[in-house]
Amino acid sequence: MSQKRSKDCTLSGAAILKLQGRGNRRRRVLDRYLGIPIVVFAGYCRRKRAIPLRPRRIGLLNTAAVGDTVLMSGPLADLRAAYPEAQIVYFSGPSNYEAACLLEGADLVVKLPVFSPLHAIRQVREHNLDLLLDFGPWCRLNAIIAIFSGADFIAGFRTRDQGRHFGYDVVVDHSEHAHELENHRGLIRALGIRPSHPPSLRCDPGGNQKVYDFSRRFVVFHLWPGGSAARHKLWPLGRWVALAEDLAIDRYDIVFTAAADQQELNDSVINAVNPSLRSRMRNAAGLSLRETLRLLARADLVVSVDTGVMHMAAALGVSLVALHGPSSPRRWGPIGEKATVVEAPTNGCGFLNLGFEKKRGAPRCMNAISYGMVKSVCDSLLKKANSSRGDPPQAPQYVPSPDNPSVVATSDVDRLSRVGR
Repeated sequence: MSQKRSKDCTLSGAAILKLQGRGNRRRRVLDRYLGIPIVVFAGYCRRKRAIPLRPRRIGLLNTAAVGDTVLMSGPLADLRAAYPEAQIVYFSGPSNYEAACLLEGADLVVKLPVFSPLHAIRQVREHNLDLLLDFGPWCRLNAIIAIFSGADFIAGFRTRDQGRHFGYDVVVDHSEHAHELENHRGLIRALGIRPSHPPSLRCDPGGNQKVYDFSRRFVVFHLWPGGSAARHKLWPLGRWVALAEDLAIDRYDIVFTAAADQQELNDSVINAVNPSLRSRMRNAAGLSLRETLRLLARADLVVSVDTGVMHMAAALGVSLVALHGPSSPRRWGPIGEKATVVEAPTNGCGFLNLGFEKKRGAPRCMNAISYGMVKSVCDSLLKKANSSRGDPPQAPQYVPSPDNPSVVATSDVDRLSRVGR
């Protein structure tokens, strides 16, 4: 691999800082050292109440994380089935408001000004709730909003070392060994409801698609995780490049999704692709979540690191390859019939619980996921999808090697050595 291509496949320092900036350590510190005393004092003063028999106004509170919001779609459907006549209000934060609007079952989604707690509390109190469920696993601000919400009954999590559970009428233990969907279902079980609905999303097939002509076959790549542990979830970029090239040779277009401020990151990966194949690459950074959902629903395959887009694809039931390193699939894996997990085969991985933990000497888990592991799963899922449609096998589109235009690169071994993994 030439020196130029090596540079194309390397994240700049500014890009790393951009990814790290999506977690806010200062905010967590303030939440902990100011929030815990408030929760303890307010909880001590609050009289515990019984579960209402027929609640008419139900609130669900979760102010962050797209993936967590997607997983809540199952418990939301359980609540709707149990209380068909009730009004259900979902209280989100700014970062997960758009995701909350994709859920079935809520009559109203309210975006709370979470950085102005008094205003947030006033907004919740306006709804005169009979029942409020706090789905936040660690944030004390959520617990404070719940305690002062004016709801007749509130339920929430007791999470180890988080000190946020003192004011709830019913406390549910949040397990670091259970999948987050099962933790969410614990709140539903506390109401005497048997949860059964899997995560699902409302996908409107209409609307204008900004990026892609759906008449061609395509695979969606999502490379960039969010949160303070983002850098630990990154799969080596050279392997993404090789996978994009190989799938393009198999006549698939590749659509790269990302946040709007990650447009240049996607461009850096696309620019590292063999020039003869770049016409099959699409940069879809900056799509809304609704547009992303429509894109995922039409894809032949989605390949993603552990992030909200991964959970969206799983909830849609599309073919998905999910790459898990520092996060365990048993804790945070995709929930979907067509989801396949590729897990790092390295001891000490899967150490993330709430998403911001630090582990001294943590292994480079994502580096342990080889190109071959991912490519073989992609090939298997695409072959299965093609056979279910009755499509004939695709003839490979061989392309000249840029290092020697007279040489045709016809094998994975040739190409992997050229791309330099």
